[in-house]
Amino acid sequence: MAGDMVKLIKTVGVLVALTVVLTAAPLASAATSTGLGAASTFVILSSTYSNTASGTTLNGDLGYTTPPAVTPTVNGATHQADSVYNQAGIHQNNALIALNNQPCSFSFAPGPIDLASDTTHGPVGVYTPGIYCISGAASIGGGGTITLNGTGTYIFRMDGALTTSAGSVVVLAGGASDCDVWWTPTQSTTIGANSTFAGADLDASGITIGSTVNWTGQALAFGGTVSTETDTISASVCSAERSLPPPTPASGAVPGLPNTAEGASTVNLAWIILPGAVVALALLYIARRKI
Repeated sequence: MAGDMVKLIKTVGVLVALTVVLTAAPLASAATSTGLGAASTFVILSSTYSNTASGTTLNGDLGYTTPPAVTPTVNGATHQADSVYNQAGIHQNNALIALNNQPCSFSFAPGPIDLASDTTHGPVGVYTPGIYCISGAASIGGGGTITLNGTGTYIFRMDGALTTSAGSVVVLAGGASDCDVWWTPTQSTTIGANSTFAGADLDASGITIGSTVNWTGQALAFGGTVSTETDTISASVCSAERSLPPPTPASGAVPGLPNTAEGASTVNLAWIILPGAVVALALLYIARRKI
């Protein structure tokens, strides 16, 4: 029996060591979307809005301080530097911080990444829900297509600019919704002509949209400039949760700085596995003493 006790102690020691290892590398929770509050109804939110050609249609609210030379068709309300506009800017900023405060589920190699041709994340051009972190600029190059496949949240976070080439396409498949697609570049966004884009782009550095773009989502650039040219942009039609205010960020939080771990929710399987394993071994030891 003494030998059995020694074996039990050794086994528990191994489990404790395993727990320490797992604790040092917690598992990140799944990506989650955030509320946009007052910004949820805006299809374009900017400081300066520039529209250079007739034919642009905005299906949603429009907000700006400086108006465009050519007025687009706006199927929604227009807010020029009013209280709703200002509150939407605050909520855009808070939502950006909330998105950037989630840990990466996949980090690309350092440097610029073409999402349409990358092979390191999985099948070429296909992305499943998660938080994709890029240490440089991101693009959808060569008129390529990316497919977001599956129900869940997609966050594309880049420490640089976002550029999509002319004729590029973002496809939603397998239950993916534009309500749960987020782009958070730290530098300006450029959407190529004759392309199809989806999701909310939160980019105070400015968003330039080429001619004849079809975009389902939102161009949120409060503090920056949004430019359109004969485009159709339709705000996402989402659940009531999207209109809830985003969480108030902690003091000193900086929008646009990718966060890879700090402050993120984690689930550590070690503390789930260890107690059950120890109890099972103890019961086994007691049962063997009774035999």
